Amino acid sequence: MAVKKIARVSQRVLKKDRQIVAAVLALTDYNPSNSDFTAERLGEALRSMDEAFKAEQLALEQVTKAREEAIKLESQLHELVLGAKRQVLAQYGDDSDEITRLGMKKKSERRYGRPRKPKTDSSKT
Repeated sequence: MAVKKIARVSQRVLKKDRQIVAAVLALTDYNPSNSDFTAERLGEALRSMDEAFKAEQLALEQVTKAREEAIKLESQLHELVLGAKRQVLAQYGDDSDEITRLGMKKKSERRYGRPRKPKTDSSKT
């Protein structure tokens, strides 16, 4: 047998493999000298692969649903937090100590305008 690969086989190759398995299974007098390649083993391998593929698809669907639910709940939490911040601002004001607990700056501590360069002393040259 060939060396086991970790990479997936392309769908085009798998389609051709399915056709070959079907053709081998249709042979009534197929009797390989190597017992590793019997028609029964080919059929069993094909069924196992199909079952694994179905299980993978089901798992991917479950992961997708779980991810969508997590995203929805994250969004709900974020909207609630934004609403709570607005309510704290409305209740306590934009220059209160309470808003600093939320990680926000007081209005009096905000800097407006463009940042200025520090003045250099021209008399030192």
